[in-house]
Amino acid sequence: MEAASRLLTVKETCGYLRISAPTLYRMIERRELIPVKIGKRTLFDRGDLDKYIDAAKGTPDKNLPKKPRRKRKSKVLPDRLF
Repeated sequence: MEAASRLLTVKETCGYLRISAPTLYRMIERRELIPVKIGKRTLFDRGDLDKYIDAAKGTPDKNLPKKPRRKRKSKVLPDRLF
């Protein structure tokens, strides 16, 4: 019975993370969260969700993929004409 409480449905996961379903599916596309597929059901491991939350707080976890850094655009000033 432990596995049943360990795995959450999409709706339960959205409630647990307090996000919408489209946001959850975007997180899956970006591979921030990996679902567990059992038959046609899409489920999420509560432990993985807790690790994601810890990573979002800044707690280092080696198992989570790092988010790519955004490149900053440098401002190029025009040369002065003399």
